[in-house]
Order: sequence, then structure tokens, then C-alpha cells
Amino acid sequence: MKVWEHFMKVFRPFRQEHDTKTTPEIGAVASNIKPVVVDDEETAPERGHWTGRYDFILSCLGTAVGLGNVWRFPYLCYRNGGGAFLIPYILMVFLVGLPVFLVELALGQYSALGPLNVFKNLSPLFRGLGLAQVLAAAMVAIYYNVIISWTLFYFFDSFRSQVPWKLCDYWFNTESCFADQDWSACKEADPNNTFFNRTCFNATYSAVHNLTDIPENKRVSAPEEYFNHYMLGKSDGFHDIGTIRWQLLLPLLGAWVVVAGCLIKGIKTSGRVVYFTATFPYLILVILFIRGVTLDGAIEGLKFYMIPDFSKLGRIGVWEDAAIQVFYSFSIAGGGMITYASYNKFTNNLVKDALIIGIGDMLTSIFSGMVVFSMLGFMAHQLKKSVADVVESGTGLAFIAYPDGISRMPVSILWALLFFFMLFLLGIDSQFAMVETIITFVFDQFPKTRAFKPTVVITISLVLFLFGLPLTTNGGVYILEVIDAYAAGWPYMFIGLLECLVVAYVYGVENFLSDLKQMTGWCPGLWVRTHLITVIMTVSPILISFILLLSWIQFEPLKLGEYVFPPEGNAIGWVLAFIPIVCVPIGALWEIFKHRSIPIKDRLQLLLASTPTWRENASRNTHQELEEVLPTVTMGQN
Repeated sequence: MKVWEHFMKVFRPFRQEHDTKTTPEIGAVASNIKPVVVDDEETAPERGHWTGRYDFILSCLGTAVGLGNVWRFPYLCYRNGGGAFLIPYILMVFLVGLPVFLVELALGQYSALGPLNVFKNLSPLFRGLGLAQVLAAAMVAIYYNVIISWTLFYFFDSFRSQVPWKLCDYWFNTESCFADQDWSACKEADPNNTFFNRTCFNATYSAVHNLTDIPENKRVSAPEEYFNHYMLGKSDGFHDIGTIRWQLLLPLLGAWVVVAGCLIKGIKTSGRVVYFTATFPYLILVILFIRGVTLDGAIEGLKFYMIPDFSKLGRIGVWEDAAIQVFYSFSIAGGGMITYASYNKFTNNLVKDALIIGIGDMLTSIFSGMVVFSMLGFMAHQLKKSVADVVESGTGLAFIAYPDGISRMPVSILWALLFFFMLFLLGIDSQFAMVETIITFVFDQFPKTRAFKPTVVITISLVLFLFGLPLTTNGGVYILEVIDAYAAGWPYMFIGLLECLVVAYVYGVENFLSDLKQMTGWCPGLWVRTHLITVIMTVSPILISFILLLSWIQFEPLKLGEYVFPPEGNAIGWVLAFIPIVCVPIGALWEIFKHRSIPIKDRLQLLLASTPTWRENASRNTHQELEEVLPTVTMGQN
């Protein structure tokens, strides 16, 4: 009991309301610690703001609704048995995704700071949490732009007389390549003909040379061979990295040029760009869905997607993938949403924004899955395989299923160009947020660099481009799988867990709700208030902790289809995952030892409490908005 009383005595000051006065003893110690302030803030250029509320909503929606929805979500569904993945995913959206999403938007808007300075001022002991977000965003940005470069590769390679993944007529195709159009033409000429090694032979020749049709279990679709053999030049495994492929190097360079060019002008420019980039993809997805459901076998694909195999829900991997996908798709725990919200006006109604963006993101993922699996059902019908065996699960799934469906549409070249342009737009929105997070980190740490934004943006883009070069090699897809599985997994869950704990138990959930009311005027009813407090304080942290611990305890080596990654590949993944995670304890130790002259009890109290800068920022933001409104009011009165 004495231990608990001592604990509460130490931590009680941080649970008090904002209007509680600091005790003289704490005030005396506080005078010995310099508050965290941004250097030369007065002389630094303005951070900038969104030109309108819809700029922010569409930017966040464009960030959340990205390749994670139409590329990553379908392949995770496929890997985890289709419908069995939807149940944990939807649960995670409401119990983890939306609460953490709201927390991040509120912290960013209230403070008008990037992720590093948010946590450094919210609770200095957790300053490393902001750095963890920046590093996690950087690692994902490296490989995410490689995926975007794939869309550019497909886009420019579609300028042909016919899309090059439609048939098996190319030098990179193997004898296992199976194009149902060629097979059908062969059998229609004579049912006794044999289709072997991409060639049609008559019955006599087949009998003499003992030829038979390619076995169903060895058939590989033309889009899959195009993806693996032509675009990637895929090696045999992680141990065989090979050389850099200029066919992937040039699109990657082009993708980084686009990102840098759009971000150089600042947040207002990217806000205007998303009016098109966030809305156009929906038109293409609807068209592809209409086409997909009209194909033979589409119903079987949709059944695989919608009907769950409840036996798979007992695997922790399904729940882990669902939780990670929510973090990935919502773009939370990577600093992007805090960064975007930091450019909001102080009184923006972020509660409504969080619901619009969150629900929109979830529905887009589910709809994208319907598009993909309708086409997978058609591919399974043509290859005479089950939907579960039609392609190799992995990051390339969307680059196999979508192209196959497009190749069967009238004027397929036009639809290929529109589709891959859409994928590019989806990816570029999310990339904006991740790179903007890194840029904001630099600007918040060194405010005077805001005057040299083009140089900063180009330098950051160049560094990330160089780190992405290994992913353009023959074995680059294996490196990409490792980064995607580890860097975009455990760090996100760990960061999201700490965000909930810091807001709920260090800053105080009542203080958080008070901040929401101050910004938006939102005063939830008893039921909504109780639900929100319960989710942030207990449900979300418990769920994330449970999944995170079990995923470590029941760890299995990473797989890509039938290929099992070697120990060194998984070891590299563990290192990448823990680089952001260790920032938190290192940051805490740094703060503790930096003020070692202060008694440990008082030191912890001060390092856990929010700094004066936290309140000053909120007061300054409110004052600035009043100054903007008052002239308008005065003019109206005159």
C-alpha cells in the first residue's frame, strides 16, 4: 500500500486540471529547468497554414486513402484467408484506429508543432516518441516511393500496341506462362490440340513427341510473369541482391522529383494538388469494380473475400496484420497526421474531420478489396485453380490482379494508363505526408532553415532516394518485403500504444477532452464521453499491448509465398523495427541525466508535466485567429 501511495504522490501533479496552480516547491525546481522553446522562433519565417478546411480534409483523406488501401490491404486479406481478415480489421478501425487518429489530430492542431516538438512539450520524458515517429516515417517513405515508381514503370510501358502483360509472347516468359486467350484459341481450332510451352500443337505432333497440356498446378499467369521477370528481374532470394536495374532506377528518380517539386512550394500548394489527387481515384475504382464483377468467376473471388474462415481468427498473425494495416492505412503513428493537423487553424472542427476521414478510409479499403478479389476470382477461373492459389501472395498482388482485369477491357491501353496514373496519385498523397513530416521536423528544430525550403526539400529527397537504391536491384523486392513487414509494423503499434498511455495517464484524459472543447466547442454527452475515455485509457492500450506481445512471443520467420527468408533477413528486420522503438528510452534517459542535479522525485514530476511552451502555443494560436477575425467584424459593423 505504501508503494502505491508513493506512486500516486509522485504522479498526482500531472493528473490535475489545467487551472490547478503549481505548488511553490515544484515552482522552485521548475525555475532551474529551461522550458523547451524553439530557437529563434521570432526571427523564423511563418510555418504556413492550410488555405481552407477542405484542403486539410482532402489532404488527410488522400494520405489515408492511398496505396495502403488498393495495394497493401488486398494482399494482407489474401494472405490471411480473405474474409477472415475483415473481422479483425473492422474491429481495429473502431477500437484502435479512430481513437489514435483523433488523438494525433488534436495534439497537432492544439500545439501547431511537428511530432518531435509535440511530445517534447507535452511531456519532455517522452521526447523520443516524436523522433520515433519521424524515423518510422522516413523508413516507410524510402520503400513507399519504390512502390510509386512501379506505377510509373507500368504507366510508361503501357504505351504499346497492346498491354505487354496480356499474352505470353515475350522473351521473359517461361514455359509455365499461361494466357487463357491463347489456350482458348488453340482448343477452339481443335479440341484435341495440345497447348504446351506457350505453343499450340496438333494432336499428331503431340502424340509423337509425348506432349500434354501444361498441368493446372504449374500454370502462372502472364501478369505475374511480367511483374516478376520483366519489371523486377527478380532473383532467387534475399541472398542474391544482384545489380541495380536502370528500368527501376529511372522511375524512382522521377517519383522523387515529383515529390520534391510539389513540396518545395509548401503546404498550401500540396493542399491544392489533393483536390484532384484525392478524388480522381474513386472514379477509376468504380469503373474497375463494374468491369470486375461482370467477369466469369468473379463471384468465387468475392465469396473468398466476404465469407470468413473462422478457424483463421485463432492465429495472432491475422490480428497483428489487421492492427498494423489500420496504423498504416490511417497514416497514424508516423507523424504525418500530427504534421498536417499542425497547419490547421486552432478552432477547426477536427472531431468531425476524424470521423469523415477514418470512415472514408475504411470503406475505401473494403471497396478496393472487392475490386481485387473479383478479378482474382476471374484469374482462378481461367487458370483452373482455387482463389487461394491463383497468385503468390505478397506486395505485388495488386500489380498482378488489377493489370489482368485491365487487359480484358475494351481499349485496354487507355484503361491501363488511367489506372496506373490513379495508383500514382494515390501513392503520392501519402508520400507527401511522410516527407512533410521529416521536413517539419527539420524546420521545427532549426526554424531559420524555413527560409531555405527548396534546399531542405531537395536534400531530404536526395538522401531518401539514395537509401532506396538497393530496392531497385534484382533482389530489391525481398528487401522491400523486410522493410514493409518490420519497419511498418511493430514501431507503429508501439508508438500508438505510447500515444494512448501518455495522453490518458501522463497528460490526463480530462485535460485532453478540455483541449478538444477549447478548440472545437465540442462537449460530448455522457455516453460518448464515457466511451471515448474508456477506449483511450483501456481498450486501445490493452488491445495493442496484447497483439504486440503475442506477435513477439509467437514470432515466425517472414515468408514470401513459399520462400522463407533466411535468418539474416529477419535479423535486419528486427534491427529496423527497433531503431524507432529505442528512441523512446534513449530520449527519456537523456532528459533524466540532463537534469541530474535535481532530486529524482521532482525531476520525474517536471519531466512528465507539460512545459510552458505547450500552453503558450495554444494561447498564441487563439490570439492569432482572433486578430484575423476582428478586422472582418469591425468592417461588418462599419
